[in-house]
Amino acid sequence: MATVLCVVWVLCQISIAQNTDTTLGGFFETTLLVTQTSSLTVKSISLNAFLKIGNWLTTMDAKFTDSQFDTLTFYTSGALGELTLNSSVVFNPSTLAFVSWQSGTSFNLLDLAVSDVLYVALPQSSSYNLLTLSGTAQGISFQGTFKTGICPLCFWEGSLCASWLWAICNANFQACIQASDAGFKSLSVSMTDFSPFGEILGIAAILDTAISFTADSKTFSPTLRIVPDWEICVDLELLGEISISGTPIEVTTMLLYGLVGECTLDNGVTFTFAESLDPAKNSAVTGKSDYWEMLKVSGPVRSCCEDEGSFEIAAYFGGDPPPPSSLFGVGLIRGSFDLRLMDQFGFVFAGEYPLNGTGWSLSFTFRVFW
Repeated sequence: MATVLCVVWVLCQISIAQNTDTTLGGFFETTLLVTQTSSLTVKSISLNAFLKIGNWLTTMDAKFTDSQFDTLTFYTSGALGELTLNSSVVFNPSTLAFVSWQSGTSFNLLDLAVSDVLYVALPQSSSYNLLTLSGTAQGISFQGTFKTGICPLCFWEGSLCASWLWAICNANFQACIQASDAGFKSLSVSMTDFSPFGEILGIAAILDTAISFTADSKTFSPTLRIVPDWEICVDLELLGEISISGTPIEVTTMLLYGLVGECTLDNGVTFTFAESLDPAKNSAVTGKSDYWEMLKVSGPVRSCCEDEGSFEIAAYFGGDPPPPSSLFGVGLIRGSFDLRLMDQFGFVFAGEYPLNGTGWSLSFTFRVFW
């Protein structure tokens, strides 16, 4: 903490001496929660303050969860010549304990972008250093990572990824190989935006595929997106998976497990639906493991001060346990909206109502800016 305060003091002195632009601001935020089984309670409180001097930014974040002051974070970032630097320190004030310290550096070396992140935490065995190198050569973009533990100093894991455009089919390819201290971890190759049939009657079929190899499994995951060029445009995605194994290679599972569609109007309102065809894939398709179908309406809301608000209403079908009786089998209704009501005040509401009686919940978040 003392280090961060010293940095702030030095920056202030530099700002005064050089007449550098200085900005001070922040926000206060509190979230109230009420459920079917509990009365209105204060779920969390956040306090943020920042000081920006030139291209240097220092922030302080204090968070209270369930009335307990459990997180205090100091963060500083800025540029020093060709170097971009950042550092953050996290404490738990309720136990007067150090949580973590993270320091990052990034710069360009010839045609390479270099970044290094040092993370120190308790216990010391969870501390690490992550070095990342990225660049482009001959139309191929690549990125390599090298992660080591520092207490003790040892290799943890590394990866090398390359991506390129296949001009013949106008498709994007990416290949990644990963290794850990135990040896080979995985190899994956993916292809996106491949149109095998072109456009027929204003409808384009776009194929995305991914092949993944690990030490004990091989998976081929195709996704077919139906993109019609119509006035009312509905983008459809057919989600599938093919598992292969053995020597010689044989197909063990071929599965079409979901359908996802989306339609966006000119005013920004978006209609989305998702249909899971396999209960084990509910979470990947609808976002919730207990529900096999989802219908959602979302979009922007006019808000204050050039900040665009948003709303979302979603209905999920199914449930565990299933609802005893509901219209069309609706199992869960969720809704939220986010508004900036005035220059110094914002409001967020979120609600969830399961029709199987497991308990509704409402949350209200108030934000005050300065």
